[in-house]
Amino acid sequence: MSETTTKAQSTVGVIIPAFNEEENLSKVLQSVTQTRWLTQIIVVDDGSSDNTLAVAERYALRDPRVLPLRSPENQGKAAAMYFGVRALTTDYVIFLDADLIDLQPNHLWLLYHPVEMGFYDMTLALFRHGRLLTDASHKLTPNLSGQRCLRRSAAEAMLMPLTERRFGVEVGLTVFAKIQKWKIKKVYWTGVSHVMKEQKRHGLAGINYRRAMYGQILSTWMFIWKKRATFFPSSIEHQPVLTFSRRMLGQ
Repeated sequence: MSETTTKAQSTVGVIIPAFNEEENLSKVLQSVTQTRWLTQIIVVDDGSSDNTLAVAERYALRDPRVLPLRSPENQGKAAAMYFGVRALTTDYVIFLDADLIDLQPNHLWLLYHPVEMGFYDMTLALFRHGRLLTDASHKLTPNLSGQRCLRRSAAEAMLMPLTERRFGVEVGLTVFAKIQKWKIKKVYWTGVSHVMKEQKRHGLAGINYRRAMYGQILSTWMFIWKKRATFFPSSIEHQPVLTFSRRMLGQ
């Protein structure tokens, strides 16, 4: 199936939650706006103290698909993603971090295509052959990847109970998928990486921030897992995953 055919059949939007990412956001938006089959591109400024919102607004002047949104205060990644999803009107959503390096339009296609075809309920992107440390982190903790694609309605149902948790939204996605018995595909993005926390916050401050982040992620995992029977809805409205034999796929 071609990209042109897919665009005619369904709509795809991108959500980019961003907090103090004025130095990195432009690189991501440059690649995303070059992806012509996207219908909406929403940047959610999560109460930044820098010019993150101004960067998004500059791109909105060039591309009508870009919609900058701003939270009056920093509420955390899950709340920013939920805020963006509620503003989205597309069939599918792609979540992207605002600090990606060397993202290309074909990477978005690799993430979206398996879900749109009905083979999987969700995809997540893992970095390979980008930078040593980011490659290693995706090998050790693949379920913490922020780059994902799924149906918009499913994303909204998943995010709603997570909005009060500042970190760990990726953990919530993983638990939610297990409860729903989703089929998940890991997609490998060659040459992509992201800016490390230690680079953003410089030295010891970055290390302490990472330590606090992982501590809260673990806390979120334990919190959600204990309450998994009631935390998420038992079922959600989404397209059933299609099952194909190898012969049907021409293999």
